[in-house]
Amino acid sequence: MTVKELIQAEIDKIPEEELNNLYQWIKEFTDKKNSTKKGILSQLKQIKIQGLTDFSVNFDKYSYQQESNNK
Repeated sequence: MTVKELIQAEIDKIPEEELNNLYQWIKEFTDKKNSTKKGILSQLKQIKIQGLTDFSVNFDKYSYQQESNNK
């Protein structure tokens, strides 16, 4: 028997009311697999950075504060 046939045989044993749970699990599994095949740029888009909203605008101000704190 092939792996696909073995899987089908096991699925045939599952009660009808449980098939929806199995389908959801399979869907999550395949979606996760497909999401790992995305390129690096799409993965980088998912990165969330917590920081000050005006940090880039006022970088000099924060940099100066950091330097004076180190002295």
